[in-house]
Amino acid sequence: MIFRKNFKILGWGIVCFGLMGLMLGCGSVLQEQKKESSSSLVAPQTQVGKKLDRPDARYYDFEDIQIPNELKLDAANTKIFQAPTYVAGVLVLNGYVEVKSLVNFFKDSMVKDNWISKGNFKLSPKTILLFEKKNKRSLIIIEETMFNTHVEVWNIPSQDGQ
Repeated sequence: MIFRKNFKILGWGIVCFGLMGLMLGCGSVLQEQKKESSSSLVAPQTQVGKKLDRPDARYYDFEDIQIPNELKLDAANTKIFQAPTYVAGVLVLNGYVEVKSLVNFFKDSMVKDNWISKGNFKLSPKTILLFEKKNKRSLIIIEETMFNTHVEVWNIPSQDGQ
């Protein structure tokens, strides 16, 4: 009898949590649709000097490194140094994107922005991509956690041959 009562309470608890999850999920979908419809009413703004090669990506502080729209900037942990001749630092981004998809995205977009791939390696749970171009280097660290994908994009100046 006690087992049946506890089982009944447990069953109702699971049903309630399931309904709450369904309502929260539907609510977020409706908010996204509302945002998309309101943003489609506003004329798109182009930034002077920024490349707009891919509709699914954008540039932040590094004008030659595209970032997928699914990743959101973590402004509190992003550190950028701007000098007259270069921009250096780290962009910290978060979102939930498959690591393999991100690796393919960065390999493709970096080559289009004239970066040369110098290699990549996987140190589970991190994947690290290395790129180079004249007078600068970039290191992209991708780490997938249980609920999030964390990305750091490092950009540093270098002298040719060093």
